[in-house]
Amino acid sequence: MKNLSFKNKLFVSYTALILFFSVLSIVFVNLYITKILKEHFVQMGRSLSSTVASNITNDLLINDLLSIDAFFEDVKRNNHDVAYIFLEKDGKVVIHTFQEGFPKKLLNLGHTENKTDYVFINSDGKTYYDFSAPVLEGRAGTLRLGMSGSMISSMVNNTVKTLLTVAFVSMLASIIFAIFISRKLTKPLILLTESSMKISEGDYSKNVTISGKDEVAKLSHAFNKMAETVSIREKALKETNEELEEYGIKLHEYVEKLNKTRDELIKSKQDSAMVATSRALLHHLRQPLTYLLMAIELFADDIHKGTDKNEILMKAKVIEKAGENVSEILNKFEKLKEFKTVQYSDETRITDIEEQPESLTDKLL
Repeated sequence: MKNLSFKNKLFVSYTALILFFSVLSIVFVNLYITKILKEHFVQMGRSLSSTVASNITNDLLINDLLSIDAFFEDVKRNNHDVAYIFLEKDGKVVIHTFQEGFPKKLLNLGHTENKTDYVFINSDGKTYYDFSAPVLEGRAGTLRLGMSGSMISSMVNNTVKTLLTVAFVSMLASIIFAIFISRKLTKPLILLTESSMKISEGDYSKNVTISGKDEVAKLSHAFNKMAETVSIREKALKETNEELEEYGIKLHEYVEKLNKTRDELIKSKQDSAMVATSRALLHHLRQPLTYLLMAIELFADDIHKGTDKNEILMKAKVIEKAGENVSEILNKFEKLKEFKTVQYSDETRITDIEEQPESLTDKLL
């Protein structure tokens, strides 16, 4: 049952329910008819035995056994269910209708004396109802009439056959009706399932149209409304994603522009620092170089004039001192080679002069 579809489950359940009630009806009707037929049969047997006992009274009084025998045979011919008739008195059989001798086992079956009753017996695989009726209140004996129960069995069997035929036809009609009902009930569910599959694939165009005011129609209406709401939300979400993508592209462009502006700014700072360094270098070299130039010119004049040796040596020391000053300034400038290099994106290497412990101008002072 777990692997069956809802339509097949509904069909199997409906068919099983019909089969169950059909069998239950047959059993119930069989029991009821058997009971009714048995009561009718017993009532008929009591009435017939009492009637026969009453009709043979006059013949018994005159001891006309031939008339009684003829009457018994006539009763058997007119009532096919009557198997035998006999008359007993004081434990002896007066007259009977058995062709092959009287079976003694029919005596002493436990009938109530002087009352009309019956006993249910089985003989040779057959069922009999043995009725007893007193004749002249028992003074003339007791009439015993045996009726075969085959009539009840035959009528019950015929009734059961009829019921089975009716049940079979009803079951076929019910199966056809079950197929129609199962398709009628499951068709909306199938449509809902197909629409759900379409929605899972992103197609919201297929609506489920079910007429009526029952729960399935209400479900289809709610489903269509839900699909429409989901479609609107997904469309809005898609538009939002597209806007976010556009904003992302613009943001990326802005970042690139900012990086470019930053690089240009850093380069501008580098150029400014180099200009300031060059100016500071020129400024601090101008005075020592001027002194050095003047000292060299005076030293050259003294050599040409033949100035005193001591004076020439003194001027030579001045030139040496000026040279040392120039050398010191150049040494400080050479130390500026120890700069810091910063690694940026896109493999851009920037030399940041302002991040040195001291500015270039201070080093030259």
